[in-house]
Amino acid sequence: MDNAVVAFGTKSRTRAAAARAVRRYPARIARQLALAHALQRRVDDGEFADYAEMSRALGFTRARVTQIMDLLLLAADIQEEILFLEVTPGAQPISERALRDGVLRSLTWIEQRRAWEKLRRSFTAA
Repeated sequence: MDNAVVAFGTKSRTRAAAARAVRRYPARIARQLALAHALQRRVDDGEFADYAEMSRALGFTRARVTQIMDLLLLAADIQEEILFLEVTPGAQPISERALRDGVLRSLTWIEQRRAWEKLRRSFTAA
């Protein structure tokens, strides 16, 4: 009987702690990168012949599809880090535009990593 009370009390404390904890969600840029991977998979599977057909079917402009798909040009380790970015509601550490204007302008993965490190330092310092 005493064990049941202790177990119940532990669960209650755990639930209370969880309720007080701030919920975290995938960053917007992480969701956009995941979308790029999903869309590329659909092209690879033959659902869309090319990005132009995909843009028409999804109601995106060709330019927007290109912007999203350009995220796939990031070095694999940067993509992994982005995919695991979590934020509290209302907070976004990095915008897609900042990523495009900084990191994606770099031609090599080595240059991308340098630009990413600089960008990452700016949003972790904030």
